[in-house]
Amino acid sequence: MRKYLIVLLVPILAVINITGCQQQVTDSVMDVVDQPVTPTKDDPAAYTVALVQEAIDLYKSEGKTAIIVHYNDPANIDGQWYVFITDENDNFLAHAQSPNLLGTDLKDVVGPGDSTLGVRIAMATTTGTWIDYLWPNPESGENEQKHTWAIRYDGYLFGSGYYTPIETSSN
Repeated sequence: MRKYLIVLLVPILAVINITGCQQQVTDSVMDVVDQPVTPTKDDPAAYTVALVQEAIDLYKSEGKTAIIVHYNDPANIDGQWYVFITDENDNFLAHAQSPNLLGTDLKDVVGPGDSTLGVRIAMATTTGTWIDYLWPNPESGENEQKHTWAIRYDGYLFGSGYYTPIETSSN
């Protein structure tokens, strides 16, 4: 029975090869595999989430000391984007944009006209949350609408955000 199947398969394969019915494999595997898309600043919400995820990934691979050193370095401020991190008691461990906040309690942070700002950010959970508020944009120096993504991981709070100018009516 086995010899009979082989005798049948050989001529079939020969016909396929002669007629050109075989599929040519000329593309590189990398050409057909979808590469993960890294968010850009053109999509500020996705970029912000990715920036925070990078901080969490650094924590996972290098530990607490590494994230404190890295995210307190002003070289890691990218225009309006920077990462801030608090410990499990909500005390700032890293905030390169405002180093005066280090060691202070996030819940004590007050925004322009918003006395509950720090408390609202501190309420972030392990699933993450967006918080919108007014905050001075480090690029413009103006109070602008800030959209912050904050998420807890391993007890720490990781956050970053982006700004949008406040819409004013011109009457």
